[in-house]
Amino acid sequence: MKRYSSLFPIVFVVLFAFSSLGSAASLPGTIQLDLSQPSLNEEKEKDPVLEKYNEVMQEIKISDEATEVVEKIKNAVSGIQTITMDVEVTEMRGQRIERVFVHLLASVEDVIARVEFLEPSAMRGQILVAEQEKMEVRIYQPINNQIAVRGLEDASKEVLSTLSIADLNTFFDFSQYSVDVLEVVEVEGVTTYQLEVVTEDELLHVSVKDDTWFPHEITVVEGEPPGSLVISNVVIDPELSAEELTSLPRAKEVRM
Repeated sequence: MKRYSSLFPIVFVVLFAFSSLGSAASLPGTIQLDLSQPSLNEEKEKDPVLEKYNEVMQEIKISDEATEVVEKIKNAVSGIQTITMDVEVTEMRGQRIERVFVHLLASVEDVIARVEFLEPSAMRGQILVAEQEKMEVRIYQPINNQIAVRGLEDASKEVLSTLSIADLNTFFDFSQYSVDVLEVVEVEGVTTYQLEVVTEDELLHVSVKDDTWFPHEITVVEGEPPGSLVISNVVIDPELSAEELTSLPRAKEVRM
């Protein structure tokens, strides 16, 4: 599940979407079935990508309870145009634990992601803006009062992944994976579900509460690198213009 594991190094890029989005968005959303008998030539020209997709979908195992939770999550994020949230990313690299805390603002319609770094102190004040339409990422670095500009086609996968969360319908769609409910806990009328999501190369734990159905924690249990993404202070559909999202302090721009 590259779209999640690739998120964790995002906040270290200034040294934190659409590589993952590109691969996820390329999956067929609907399949048109032709029930007529194919000719021999048609059989020889089968789409290998579609065949692989159908093969994967046939192997998916998901319980009835998990199906209901996954559908609730999809409905909760469907139709969101803008969003802001605080994101804490923790990554375990050997004996070292790296932690970064950012404020993320995104426009689903404009496909713009803005990441404002809050912690650690060495990165505080840095701002990353990624735009799909302009195919570029701009990073404001207060330490030298410069803005580094790079084309998305030349950017690292960590930078590209920044935009993946801007496509909420893809990022929080777990229906294409094997999912089970590990735990259900109710506290003061709010029920928390912990899902186990099994992908081709990772094992994830996803936590979501039924008062919002917006996942608040995604943990890579098995996969490289292990770590977690904790989401808080979510505001759905605030008034955010493209100008607000892309605005950076006045500084010299350096194209990389």
